[in-house]
Amino acid sequence: MFRIRTTIAAVAVATVAALAVAAPASAHDTIVSSTPAADSQLTAAPTEVVLTFSNTLLSIDENSGTAMTVVDESGQDWVAGPPSIEADTVTVPLTEGMPDGAYTVTWQVVSSDGHPTSGEYAFSLTVPEPSATPSATPSETAAADPTAQPSDAAQPTEQSDPMPWPLLIGLGVVLLAAVITAIVIVARRRR
Repeated sequence: MFRIRTTIAAVAVATVAALAVAAPASAHDTIVSSTPAADSQLTAAPTEVVLTFSNTLLSIDENSGTAMTVVDESGQDWVAGPPSIEADTVTVPLTEGMPDGAYTVTWQVVSSDGHPTSGEYAFSLTVPEPSATPSATPSETAAADPTAQPSDAAQPTEQSDPMPWPLLIGLGVVLLAAVITAIVIVARRRR
């Protein structure tokens, strides 16, 4: 009876240990802010898209695993160059001459846990028409901010790996250990 209790306790401790190790490993980095912000309405075309994440991103080699597109309603991608990664921030330059309309930013990065995570969000651009009649006296106008400030109201949506593989592997190991232990106990009792 003592051996059975010891075995059950060992299996319980192994299960807790496997779950404790696998749970943090399955947590992906999340997007903290974006410029332009999700659902923002810009009055001047942005020159770049900047995404900031909750942790330092992995850059395997030459931004392998990192990608970003900024696509307008007609399907044209306005990204002018490869993404650059600096710690927790990814930046891509944009091509000049973006027309008015809706844009979708789609991104993929490698989280600090080594798993890919991706998402998308939208913003719109409406450049005001220049005044048709010249003004008699020039007035100072505030320069249009080409980039919108990050907003807490609307965050980009994230899509991450749907299966927590480390957790499933840990549970599989614990289950296998429990089955082997049960077989050994039954075999010893029969002797």
